[in-house]
Amino acid sequence: MSYTTELVSFAVRCGAEARAEEWMNLLVQRNDECVATMDREHMHFESIFKFERAGRTYLSWYSVQGSAGAHVSSSPLEIDRIHTEFWRECIDPDVPPERFVHVVNFLPVEVLRVVDERQARLSQHATANCSPIAKES
Repeated sequence: MSYTTELVSFAVRCGAEARAEEWMNLLVQRNDECVATMDREHMHFESIFKFERAGRTYLSWYSVQGSAGAHVSSSPLEIDRIHTEFWRECIDPDVPPERFVHVVNFLPVEVLRVVDERQARLSQHATANCSPIAKES
């Protein structure tokens, strides 16, 4: 199966650090809703990290996602709308994201098998519904 493993860091707008903290707290509090979005995105795993560098706050997303997943911007779900609003408010578009080059994944065969089965199920579901899938790079 085809997946993308990604690690990307984004600078938080100066002065929006407290709002970004509120955003992350909301995602933690609404964990079940966030997990419920993962199938439509073909997201198998997602983690968010926060770090400080040179007095600046950054948020980093690590994800393993199937190649045919729908982009968050096409979601009808409230949590995705809220997430996107926070993104626009908190992430500094003037600072280019830092994209890390993926080298290798190490997965036990049992985990790989489950991810492959899940990806096949999600792909079948998308094909059966004939729904257009839009993924932004």
